[in-house]
Amino acid sequence: MPLPCPRTALVVVCLAISVTGAGTACGPSPGDRTTGTGTLSRAIEATESAISVTVHTDALSLSVPMKGHVSRDGRGNCTARMSYGEAGTAEVIRVAGRDSYLRRDEALLRMQERHRGPEELDALVSALRGRWTKPPAEGPDTPPELALCTGARVPSGLDNGWDDESAPAEPATVEGRKALRLAKPVGGEGETTTVYIAAEGPPYLLKIVTTGGETPGATTYAHYGRPVDAAAPAAEDVVDAVNAVNAD
Repeated sequence: MPLPCPRTALVVVCLAISVTGAGTACGPSPGDRTTGTGTLSRAIEATESAISVTVHTDALSLSVPMKGHVSRDGRGNCTARMSYGEAGTAEVIRVAGRDSYLRRDEALLRMQERHRGPEELDALVSALRGRWTKPPAEGPDTPPELALCTGARVPSGLDNGWDDESAPAEPATVEGRKALRLAKPVGGEGETTTVYIAAEGPPYLLKIVTTGGETPGATTYAHYGRPVDAAAPAAEDVVDAVNAVNAD
């Protein structure tokens, strides 16, 4: 069963945070950041082309609290952890050029596998508790959680209609870093999206905040350019996904 995902800018929370290319360490030229014109486009380009980045999320989706982080680099290495309130927590490791691994806690296992009979479900939870599976990366049996390491790094549609004078850039700070703040109403339910962009160095995205509407929350970008340590779990901690999940 797919987990609920936000429908607006914070779609980055659920199926998010991928690298669209290896890029460069320094990114594109900062350019003119004294106005809103072109500022967000440059930030999106810099963020998508960064060698690596960690994205932290803290948001609501259909009243479900979603908290976690994803670290990815341009080679395909990724580590991710996302909690869906009482629904449980998923962890993903993706090793560049090799395999992806998934670990679900008991709450998430019981929610997603609740179509099974009580004895079968208990046996499955016992087999998978605290252990990793190596699920297929493609096809109908691919778990949705793997998209944490393959989705879009920047929310789709974020730049739609932003690069004009309707969203002027204003000075701000994000965790001590000089930033530019752009804010604009979106949708028709009193929702506002505010974007913070680095004012010095590469014009990376620093933070996206949504208030009002159905998906309030924040996405924070950090640790640009740091190595991502994505190591495969120990062999004894990995269970065959097909045999475990489809156990009779």
